[in-house]
This record gives sequence, structure tokens and C-alpha cells, in this order.
Amino acid sequence: MTPLPAQASVTGMRSPRSLVWGVAILDLLLVAFAGWTLSWSRAQYVEQAQVATRNLGEVLEQNLLATIHQIDLVLLGVKDEAERRDLPDRRGRIEASIQAQFPRVPLLGGLRTADALGRVDHGRSPKGVDADGAIDDRDYFQYLKNHPGAGLFVSSPILSRFSRNWVLVLARRLNAPDGSFTGIVFASLPLDNLGQRLSLIDVGRRGSISLRGADLALLARTPALPGLDKLIGNSGIEGDYLKAVQSGQRLRHFTTRSRLDGEVRTYTFLRVPDPPFYLLVSLSQREYLRAWRQEAWVAGLAVFGLIALSAGMAWQTRSTWRRHQADQQRLAQEEARFRLLAENALDVVWTLDPQGALTYISPSILKQRGWTPEAFMALDPARRALPQHHPSVIRGRIEAAGALSPGSQPFEHDLLQVTVPCRDGREIQVEAQWQIVWGQDGRLLGFQGVTRDVTERKRMEAERERLIAELTQALAAVKTLGGMLPICGQCKKIRDDQGYWSTLESYLSQHTDATFTHGLCPDCTRTFRAEIKARRPPEGSGDPGPAST
Repeated sequence: MTPLPAQASVTGMRSPRSLVWGVAILDLLLVAFAGWTLSWSRAQYVEQAQVATRNLGEVLEQNLLATIHQIDLVLLGVKDEAERRDLPDRRGRIEASIQAQFPRVPLLGGLRTADALGRVDHGRSPKGVDADGAIDDRDYFQYLKNHPGAGLFVSSPILSRFSRNWVLVLARRLNAPDGSFTGIVFASLPLDNLGQRLSLIDVGRRGSISLRGADLALLARTPALPGLDKLIGNSGIEGDYLKAVQSGQRLRHFTTRSRLDGEVRTYTFLRVPDPPFYLLVSLSQREYLRAWRQEAWVAGLAVFGLIALSAGMAWQTRSTWRRHQADQQRLAQEEARFRLLAENALDVVWTLDPQGALTYISPSILKQRGWTPEAFMALDPARRALPQHHPSVIRGRIEAAGALSPGSQPFEHDLLQVTVPCRDGREIQVEAQWQIVWGQDGRLLGFQGVTRDVTERKRMEAERERLIAELTQALAAVKTLGGMLPICGQCKKIRDDQGYWSTLESYLSQHTDATFTHGLCPDCTRTFRAEIKARRPPEGSGDPGPAST
């Protein structure tokens, strides 16, 4: 099949195509420039948010360290007074020192001392000392007791036995003059007070600040979420937060979606080294990108308007030359795709003109039937595509196509299965699929189709049918029993599906191919003989027995 000439059409379309491509490239450049500008602008907003969160984080870090330092000075003041044993009224002096030191840190919820046994002996809480007053099981008490050289100890969040609230305990060891352990002085920092201090920092309506301890246990968060009390002490972190902790870096920025409230935020991670804390300060993208989104809307509308205008002009120009020689262009494209498929497929692809004459045969005819395309097209039509006893079917389809309405495809799913000869004398089974080729104006342009060798498939189908028949015959000769059988525990009769009781031999004979012979096992033989012997009269009894009557 010779391709239709399209050079004149291509030459005529060169100018409109250049215009369309020029407009498309201009639009792409415009979109790329707008996208780059918006991306750069967005990056600037994100960078500003990172700088802002870093500054807030550093302010919080200094504030937190100053608070810890103040609490430690209070503890050291009480410690100095508690370790002096050369002055009278030691207990009164310790109480006076606690009363004097406690107001210096407004955030404190309590300031106390405990003896070597863990019994609270000085200081008071808002609700007074609890009933037992013992803290010997607390981790901070045990740690300071077992580490003589320990400095300031900061605990994980614990539920206070005095206030019944979550607190952070800061404690120092008390020593005797010989260095032996005599107790501890400890201050409780309510986490509610710490959260209120964090809430004074302005991070917007949707920003957040969280503080975690050395073991990553949550200490405070603002804004407070419903059920925050249940999250206090939780050390579970994931994603970018976990990567920041594992990186060992002091400062790190990342943007992610919060798993607590689903808000996307830009975070600044700060590692406080001594004592170890983790600060996480964030601003909501929804808030700090509000101005950028307005810029994006304006830029997007402007770009969309320019693209729509240029696209409309290009489309109008393109529509003008598309109306010319549409059939030639379509046939040329169809032929190119058709040849690519036909020359690389295992099936034989062919075309006929409206009168039924063969106009093209794909190279795969050589593998299927042994002829080259040229030799096959030179053959007598009676020996080529179909056997001689089917010309009426082919002729009927060709004649019927002339009476069909344009676009109809009545033969597309009607496979024609026949046996055809090969060049070496073999016969193979093939199936042919037909399709009518219609022109843009509804004219019949010809036929095209695909012929597939199904000899092996037919052989396998016949073999499958044979195996199925053999298996069906074999299964018909098999009887099996399955399920639960209701059987009498006394007489061993079995109840069938109709409710009748049958002997075991009768039931098995009806439902299986088993047959029975009867005899006696050795145990039954001995029992039977014993019964016969018991029925016989003793010798010399004179009783002739039932047989003599």
C-alpha cells in the first residue's frame, strides 16, 4: 500500500504550525516565569518564617535557662543553710530560708527538703504536706542518693503527690560534713505555669510552641489542645522532628503537617544543651503565606488571561488550515501507525480495496504461511487469504458493506475461523477479524483486518476438552461418603436423610460400591462357642433337651 501524497498539505500547514508553536512556546515561557517568580516569593516567605521562629526560639531558650538558673540558686541557698550544723535552731533556720527563697521564683509550686529516708521534713505546698510525706521511691531521690557528685537534677514530668498536678522537679543533694547523704532539697515547677509562660510568646492563632525534656517527654505546649493532660510525659515523636533529634544538630528547620491537629507549620528545632531540653517553635503556613497566596491569585489570573487570549487566537488560526485536506492527513497518520503495527506484529495484517482486491499484506505472512508479501500478493486469489470453499462469505461481506450506513462496523467482533494452506503443504487454522475503513465524508475506503494463527490454541482446547471428559467419566464412577452420620449407640443402625434407620451394611451398600461378606472375628467366635456350650445340658443329667421332645 503506497502512502498518500501529503507534501502539498505539509507545505501549506508550515506557516500555521509555526504560529501555533510560537504561541505555545511563548505561553510556556510565561507560565515558567510566573511559576519561578511565585516559587522564589514563597521561598522568601518561608525563610522569613524560619528567621522569626529561630528568634523566638532563642528568646525562649534564654528565658528557660534563666528560670532554671534562678531555681538552682534558690536550691543552693536552702542547701547551704541545711548543711550548716554549727548553729542552734537548725530546723527553724531551714524553714526561714525556704520562706525567704521561695518568692524569688514566681513560677515555683513548692520548695521542700527531705531527709535521708525520703521523708519530707521542711517546706509546705499550697495544700500542705501529704499524708505519708515520703518521696523515697521517686527517681530524682534515688539518683541523688546514689550519686554523691551529682549536681542539679531535672526530672521527667511527674504527677505531684502534693498538688496532684503535673510538675517538673529540680533537686540537689544534701551532704553531711563527711560527705554522706543526708537528704535532698527539691523544688516543683508546675507544668501549667510553664505552659502559661510559653503562651506569652506570639506565634499567631495557629502557631505552636512545645517543650520536651531530656528523654523527649512532653512538658508543655501552647496552644493547649483538648486532652493535653494525657499527652504530658509522652515521648513519642516521628517524622522530621525525630530526624532533627537524631541529627545531633543544635538548630534545624523543617516544614511538615502536625499529627496532633493536622496544621501545616514551619518549625524551628532548638536543642538546649545544659540542662537538656528540646524547643520546637512554629508558625502556621496558612497564616504567614496569606499574603503570598493573594499574590499567587493575582499572578495566576493574569497568566490565565494571557494564555486564554493567545490560545484563542492560535486555535482560530489552526482551525482554518485543519479544515483543508482533513481526510488526507487522517489517512496518512492511520497508514503510518498501521505499517508500524503490521511490520512488527506476529499476526498478519492486510487491507482490501472497496472491491475486495488485496492491496497490502504485512511481512509476518512469511512466518505464518511461508510466502513473502510480494509472492503472496502474486498468488491466485483462490489460494491466498481464505480457502476456496469460503468465497461466498467474503463476497457477501464486501457487498453488504456498500449498503451500510457510514461508520458502521458489523464485522468487528464477528471472527471468521477457517483452515488455510501453507506454502509447505501444511494446513493451519486461523481466525480473521474484519474492520471497515470509512472516509471523513462517509465514503467506503476499503477493509482492513488481522489474521491470527490459532492452530496451537485449537489443539490445546481439544486436549483440554478430552481431559475434562476423562475426568468427568472418572468422577462419575466414584462414590464417597462425607459429613456426620447419625448412628445408634446400641444397635449401630444409621439414620438416612429421610429419617429411616438402616443397618450399617444396608446403608453402606446404598451409598458406596462396597459389598459385604459375613463371618466371625476371633473374639466373637469364642463368645459364640461359650454361649452354645452354656446352652447344652450337663452330661448324665438325663434331660434329653428340647431336641428330644
